[in-house]
Amino acid sequence: MITMIAQMRVRPENTAAYEALMDEVVEATRANEPGVVYYAWSKSASEPDTYVVIEVYENAEVHAGHMASPWVRDSIPKSIALVDGGFDIRQYVSGTCQPVKLTLG
Repeated sequence: MITMIAQMRVRPENTAAYEALMDEVVEATRANEPGVVYYAWSKSASEPDTYVVIEVYENAEVHAGHMASPWVRDSIPKSIALVDGGFDIRQYVSGTCQPVKLTLG
């Protein structure tokens, strides 16, 4: 499996838009991508402007399909405009999975 944990800060004036955008991506991912084992976002309990997105994929092919999906392609430039300072993305692999190249776009 391949697990991605992305952390980002969202400017206070953008939190509603960011949360709505992520709700759309989560809903589309869960409805259309059976190889995505887990996909969710959370807001920090102690730092209200800090969010994480946790993604778990069965393998590299599932990750590639996710990145190519219209909801992800459309959401990336929108989310980039809403965050402050970019994304800190950590990747973890288990089993026979190899790391994938991390790109936004």
